[in-house]
Amino acid sequence: MFNKILINKTNLLNNLRFLKNLKPNAKICVMVKANAYGHGVDEIVECLKEQDLTFGVSSQEEAFYLRKLTNKDIIIFGAVDKYEDLINNDIQFALFSFEQLKNIINIAKKIKNKPKMHLCLNTGMNRYGIKTKSEFLKITRLLQKHGIILAGLYTHFSSLTTDSLYTKMQEEKFYKFCKLLPKKSTIVKHVGGGRTIFSGIEADMYRVGIEVYGYGNKNLKPVMSVISQIVDIVKVKKNEHVGYLCGFTASKNMIVGAVPIGYADGLPRKLSNYLIVTKSNESYSNVGNICMDCFMLDTKGELRIGDKICVMDDANKLAEIIGTSEYEVLTNFGHARCVRIIVE
Repeated sequence: MFNKILINKTNLLNNLRFLKNLKPNAKICVMVKANAYGHGVDEIVECLKEQDLTFGVSSQEEAFYLRKLTNKDIIIFGAVDKYEDLINNDIQFALFSFEQLKNIINIAKKIKNKPKMHLCLNTGMNRYGIKTKSEFLKITRLLQKHGIILAGLYTHFSSLTTDSLYTKMQEEKFYKFCKLLPKKSTIVKHVGGGRTIFSGIEADMYRVGIEVYGYGNKNLKPVMSVISQIVDIVKVKKNEHVGYLCGFTASKNMIVGAVPIGYADGLPRKLSNYLIVTKSNESYSNVGNICMDCFMLDTKGELRIGDKICVMDDANKLAEIIGTSEYEVLTNFGHARCVRIIVE
């Protein structure tokens, strides 16, 4: 296969070690939703199989697939409805409301098995979860009545890197909810939402996503790189056009190479005529609009068919060009038509 996504196991483990050292007394939940942020869930789980951690996902479909790969604790943070299957597969999930809980309890009674749930606190994200003390007490009383103990209590911070006052408000609300728990409670209190592990927010567990994949701190190194190669060479004369919609016009005679990875593989079309790729520290510019299945570049007369090139090794670089986040750049590659390879 011409296209490869390389997963650097050394960088991944070093990133995780650095994050654990920030909060040595806390647990870590590594988020592997969205195909492990585009890296490939099979490969990431394989790399982390010896590590002491919990895995987090967004959907029950992701959780069922993940359960085939690992026996580690799995928590779903999105909406679910297959409660019986989740409980029987020892998969933990989020609890958002009292109405949801009533349904879960009826199913738990039927199958004579207790669910492992994490109560979501809506402290300001306004996406999922409960907002008031009365909701909290209503839920905990019903749980107590049926002899069910929460596995966790958590919240998600919306603007930790951009709004310190809003973050402080969320933090204070989270602590107020935590104080409603019995003093000797074993319920795990956890937080997430981009960079929480670098903050002073206190918790029993930190959910890490983008950080473990190498972003958000100078001590972290990107785990993923995208590699392709030149598969065709075309001589283009001055004033000829390249690609769809005549997206590039040659100002001189040049030699253009075709690279078989395109926007269907996650390479944003907005990068057209701005993408820079490398080979042995030499840079080459994309010319013309990025196609569904390939893009073209100015070889400067230096590249040949079969030459390997690095399309992406730092999502921040691509994100800055098109005004998006590294999250979007990485997850776009989650459906790339390629082979994923773990490298040391």
